[in-house]
Amino acid sequence: MKTHHSSWYVVFTAVCCFVACIGDFAVTIIIGLIYKNYDSLNQSESFLGTSQSPVAAYMNTWEIIFSILFVLYAYGLLRTIFKKGFWQHVAVWLIVIYGLGEGIGSGIFPYEHVGDGLALTGKLHLLFSAIGVIAIAVNAFVLVKVFPKKVYPKINKYTRFVAWSGLALIILFLLAKMHLIPFRGLWQRLFILDYYSLLMVVTIEMLIEHFRN
Repeated sequence: MKTHHSSWYVVFTAVCCFVACIGDFAVTIIIGLIYKNYDSLNQSESFLGTSQSPVAAYMNTWEIIFSILFVLYAYGLLRTIFKKGFWQHVAVWLIVIYGLGEGIGSGIFPYEHVGDGLALTGKLHLLFSAIGVIAIAVNAFVLVKVFPKKVYPKINKYTRFVAWSGLALIILFLLAKMHLIPFRGLWQRLFILDYYSLLMVVTIEMLIEHFRN
C-alpha cells in the first residue's frame, strides 16, 4: 500500500536523478560558453576546472553539488525500487561511487599540468575520474540483472544496448585521449549522455511502477 511517505521518497529520488543528469549537461555547456578558449569538441570537461580556467570555481562547485545529488539519488533508490536484491544493492553502490569519483574526487583534485606532464592533482583527478567511469559502465551491465528480460523486456533490451554502446563510446574517448582520433570532448559527452539516459529511464520506470500501483 502506498503512503505519503513512500511517495515523497519516489519523487525525491526522481528529482535528484533528473537535476543531476540534466544539470550536468546544462552547467558544463553554459560555463563552457563563458570560457571562450574552451573547445568542447576536442577538450574534456576536466579542463573547465583547472587553475587556468576562468570558470573553475563554478565547475568545482557544481561537481560537489553533483556528488551530493548522486548520493541522494542512490539513497532514494535504496529506499524504493532497489530496496531488496543483491544486484539492486550493487547498482546503488556503483551509482554512489560514480557520483563521488566524477564529482567530489575530480573537483577536489583539478586536472593540472606541470610542463608536458600531469601534476599530482592531475594524476589524482584521472584516478578518481577513472574509478567513476568504470563504476557507471559496470552499472549498466548490473542493471541488465536488475531488470530481467522476462519481466522487463523493453528496459532489458535498452539496458543491454546502453551497456555495449556506452563501452564503445568510452573506447572512442580513450582513443581520442591518446590523440589517435579527434573529438575527445564529443566522445566523452556522448558516453555520459548514454549512461545518463539509462539512469533516467530507470527513474521513469520507478515513477510508473509506484504511481500505477
